Amino acid sequence: MMPVAFPTKRYTTRRFADEAKALRKDFWSKETMKLMTHERQWKGGATAVAFGMFDGVHEGHAELMRTANRVAAQEGVASVVYTFSTHPMATCAPDRVPPQLYTRSEKIKAIAGMGLDAAVLRPFDLAYASQSPEEFVRSFVDALHPKHVVIGFNYSFGQKGAGKAQDMIALGERFGFTTHVVPEVRIDGAPVSSTRIRGEIAKGHMEEVKRLLGRWYTLCGVVQPGKQLGRKLDFPTANLPLPAGKAIPPCGVYAAMADVCGASYMAAVNIGSHPTAPGGAPAIEANLLDYAGGSLYGKHMRLSLCSYVRPEKKFDSLEALREEVMRNREQVRAYFDRTQLFELKF
Repeated sequence: MMPVAFPTKRYTTRRFADEAKALRKDFWSKETMKLMTHERQWKGGATAVAFGMFDGVHEGHAELMRTANRVAAQEGVASVVYTFSTHPMATCAPDRVPPQLYTRSEKIKAIAGMGLDAAVLRPFDLAYASQSPEEFVRSFVDALHPKHVVIGFNYSFGQKGAGKAQDMIALGERFGFTTHVVPEVRIDGAPVSSTRIRGEIAKGHMEEVKRLLGRWYTLCGVVQPGKQLGRKLDFPTANLPLPAGKAIPPCGVYAAMADVCGASYMAAVNIGSHPTAPGGAPAIEANLLDYAGGSLYGKHMRLSLCSYVRPEKKFDSLEALREEVMRNREQVRAYFDRTQLFELKF
């Protein structure tokens, strides 16, 4: 199985500020987590701060956030996550940026789900990257007033990652905060890491990805017009573009749960480039099994990929493809009947 090639896009600080404003409106009807693009936007008191890139907000990352929440509750201070709006490699080595597990909006929503009081999603640029470890620490101490700092066992900070966990402990003694170093989280004897999860996504092992993330892997976006191939087969699909910069599993068909317009549906999802009717960019096509409503164009849809059904392949005719789609729909329904995942969702 070969992963799908994904497009790339660049972000500016201004563009992120605009997106952050939109995210506040989209994700929260009331203030549940303060979202900031700079640590100096914090106007509160003392804090317990968890630091990391947090791509995927996986089980290892969740342990850092739980630790921050716990010590914050014990001390009566606010819990804060400090992370970046883009991967540092996008600034320092753009050709080496790994596929991301989460888009920025997905990352923010997952962090909000951890129950923290605030999150800093700091733009990462060359000036920021050039700070010494001490300069970096001084900058967040002055802004966030931390009483506790939570980092992973392999956390590095400052120019070229020169600062390590022991350096943070020493700097904490100077600047008045306690450093908590969280050991690695292991599942089946191996560390949980974003790299490990990317490897499982590349193999199409979506159940294993869920175990490591703590939630189903999702593909999200706004439904857009496609080639109308599904409609010709009497199985219309809701189509999403491939999310830019995100890790995409191998081409093929997946059993998925689709959330759209406030409801959830079982879905047979095809990721790929339509080899039977070639033309157009690779896309994500979701056939919602029990959807009987109207057009979904312009609606936001989230697809939770649960199980790999089959690889993408070319059929001799559209009729042969139609018969295969019918089989895939029944395979998806049987999967959810067997696992009862769809019932458990509610």
